[in-house]
Amino acid sequence: MKLTILGATGSVGQELVNQALAAGHTVTTLVRNPDKLGELRSRVTVVQGDVTNVEAMKSTIAGSDAVLNTLGRTKNSPDDVLTVATSNTIAAMDSANVKRLVVLANTALSDVDDQPTTGQRVQRKMMGMMMGSINTDHENQAKLITASDLDWTIVRAATLGKGPATNTYHVGKLDSNAGASVPRADVAD
Repeated sequence: MKLTILGATGSVGQELVNQALAAGHTVTTLVRNPDKLGELRSRVTVVQGDVTNVEAMKSTIAGSDAVLNTLGRTKNSPDDVLTVATSNTIAAMDSANVKRLVVLANTALSDVDDQPTTGQRVQRKMMGMMMGSINTDHENQAKLITASDLDWTIVRAATLGKGPATNTYHVGKLDSNAGASVPRADVAD
């Protein structure tokens, strides 16, 4: 399968690239600084550019079977970078007739089926206070995705931890079965 991975220079993105390559997929990335890919640079197709540029997104996504988005925000990112990147992703996917999209968000993004525990509610409240604009960006991103005609999945990861994959994680609504943290390797899975 030919995958476009956005956010490939981040911690989850690099793990995802490694897992995709190990599974025999071909990977194309769109990155501002290809050197940040390290040794992965020679193993993937690299398009140098920015996710806020729709033309760069179109050239990156063309010919892909699916787009996997692990983008996050850096200290220099605009407050709406995820929303703009998602708008450009959807436009590029529509242009290239690519239908499958998987996007990483955080657990502050709620779903109507969630049944959070008291601890999870406290965690969401704290995330809202500490990461308000990031959460708003994820909410706006999700609105664009859910309004699209794409075959989409939004992965709402808890606090990202280090360590090897456990292959034990919760899929579905936020409830008492969901842990407080998850290794990046499991998120990439």
